[in-house]
Order: sequence, then C-alpha cells, then structure tokens
Amino acid sequence: MAPGGFSELQLSLIGAGLAAVAGVWGYNAWQEYRQRKLAQRIFRDDRASDVLMQGDNPAAADAVEGAFEDDRGTARIEPTLAASDDAEATAQTTDRESPPESLVQPRGETAAEQSNQPPAELADDYVDCIVLLEAAELVAAPLLWAAQRQLLGTLEGRLCWSGLGDSGGQWRKLHAHDAASYRHFCAALQIADRSGPINAADLARFFDALRQLAGNIRAEIELTAAADVLAHAQELDEFCAGVDWRIGINVINREDQPFGAARLIDLATETSLWLKDDGMFHAEDASGLTVFTLSDLGGQPLAADGMGALTLDGVTFSIDVPRVAGGPQAFDRLLGVARRMMETFDGIIVDDQRNPLSDAMLAAIRAKIEEFQQKMAANRIPAGGRRALRLYS
Repeated sequence: MAPGGFSELQLSLIGAGLAAVAGVWGYNAWQEYRQRKLAQRIFRDDRASDVLMQGDNPAAADAVEGAFEDDRGTARIEPTLAASDDAEATAQTTDRESPPESLVQPRGETAAEQSNQPPAELADDYVDCIVLLEAAELVAAPLLWAAQRQLLGTLEGRLCWSGLGDSGGQWRKLHAHDAASYRHFCAALQIADRSGPINAADLARFFDALRQLAGNIRAEIELTAAADVLAHAQELDEFCAGVDWRIGINVINREDQPFGAARLIDLATETSLWLKDDGMFHAEDASGLTVFTLSDLGGQPLAADGMGALTLDGVTFSIDVPRVAGGPQAFDRLLGVARRMMETFDGIIVDDQRNPLSDAMLAAIRAKIEEFQQKMAANRIPAGGRRALRLYS
C-alpha cells in the first residue's frame, strides 16, 4: 500500500487521468490560440488594403470602368401590344434552367474543383459572379461572417455565402449564427435584378474585399475578369428588361357607382383570394406563390378591420408576368374572377385610362403573355422559376 492509503494502481490511474485532462486542456488552449491569431489576421488594422477605408475605391473602379462602359442611364422600355418579332422564340422542354452559351459568364479553374462547387440554389453561374476560396486551415464561420459583413455590408442584399463541410460534406448557406468551421467558401454576388446590372464600382469593391479576405485567411482565390462579368450582367439585364411586364386591368361600375366592400370580401373568399398584410387580395398557386392580386383602384390599402363599411370606385387586377408560372392560364383565372366582379357590380373591364377592353384586346394581352414567357423559357429563365424570382426582384 502506497502512502496516503492509495495503492500503486490507484495512483497510476490518477496520474493518467491528470495527464489526459492536461492534454485536453492544452489542445483546447492551442486551438483557441490559433483562432485568436486567425481573428487578428482577419480584423487587423490594415488601412492600406482595407476597402472600407478607401470609400468607393475610385482607382479600382476606374480600372474596371475602362474595361466596360456602364450605360445604365438608358431608361427601360415597357413592352407594348405591338406586333411581335418576326422570329418568335419557342419554349425549351429540357434542362430549362441551364444557361445558354450566349449568356454564360466564363469561369476558369478555381481553388476548388468543379465537382466541389455549390448547387445552383446557392451559386448560379447564370445570375451570379461566383468566387471560390480555399483556406489553408479551418476558419470559424463567425469570424468569416463578421469580416465579410465589415467589408461587404453595402452588397449584402445581393450576396450569398456558403461553406463546404469537411470529409465529403455538403455545401451549406452561411448565416450569422453558424458555429461550424470550414476550409472551402463560396461568395456568390447576384449581377442583375430589376434595379439593373451590377455596376463597375460595386464589382471592384467585391473583388478588392475578397482579395483582402483571402490574404487574411491564407486562402487560394481566382477571380473572373471584371470585363466579362460586367458584359454578362449587361446582356442579362437587357434581355430581362425586354420581357419585364406587369399587367393591370380594372373593373368599374358602368354608371361610375361605388362598389360595396362587404360584397367584395364575399366574392374574394368565394374565388379563393386572401387578404394579405400588403393591403391586397392574393390568388395563390399550389405552392403558395402569388398568381395575381386584387386591389383598390385608388391604391388605398385594404384592411380586414372596418372594411365592410367601405365603398370603392373600382378594383385593379395585376399580374407580374415574369414571376408567374403558366402565365396564360393565370390570366385566364384572373379574367374569370374579373367577370364575376362584372356580373356582381354591373361592371366593365377597362384600362388605366378607363377605356373599355374588348374580348379581342384581352385575347391580345393573353397572347403577349404567352410570347414573353416563351422567350424566357428559350433563354432558360422559365417564368415563375428560381432564376426568374431572383432576377425579377
């Protein structure tokens, strides 16, 4: 028996336990030290290279501007019911969201292999400028998230970050509360939407920030040529603008008598329209996406409380053509509800100038919807699909 009442076996076990605890503590301390040093690199006060300290970074922006002139000042032309183009586009029936060669931005081999790129839900060559980063060591997601927010906060609405889990994991969209660590990251910047194509200054800020971030986390990075990104963005935006059409038709009383809102609510319920927080009734598809809306002709938001006592001068039906799948059928559904309103309120269908719309005019509108959606499908942007919902936002 050893001194103190412990056997030699017990003492050896105690010693082994203390050694194990010390080993775990030492490993955790080492990991904490590595992450602290990494955080210092990421957030170091490097004003010479910090894009935030350079404002809009005019020198870099000028360099990109020299490669491609941004003519966003040109106003968009709204589609009309004029005769269609001689060569009418036809819908594609296979691989409808694969980008056509004329609109795909080129991208060479990057830090990650092609098979390791994120799925299109996270990074889509068609609508995004994609940059892959491969860090030399694991980087805690909260560190990268905070750093990219500091560098790229002004682009946050157009930017999606994702990370690839180790050991054959899957790409996951990063967020502020992600506690995991990654070596492979992807930054996907959307290059066009209804506000227009990305401009040279924002693209320069994006590239500069990623270069700095890659340097701080010791990551490999390869950027697409700025001129290629800007040219692709401009081409994509011009196509999208050419088929961007939001239709509005109105129902008013023949004698300009007001509608009773209480009866309108009943009709909306009977035709499966639901009042939403935006003050409009929405017709939805099986997935809960809006097909068309019904609103007050005067633009007054409708509310459930007290609406029964209101009277309306008329109602407006609206359909956002690029964002609705099966546009012709959606328009048929819209007209069905509009005609119910006509019968109930002794109304007529008119345009915004209160000119009556004949059946022939309504048929022409339906044909134009079909034409535009065929053009979208032929360019791998099916109306109401994932790409369309992103581009027309």
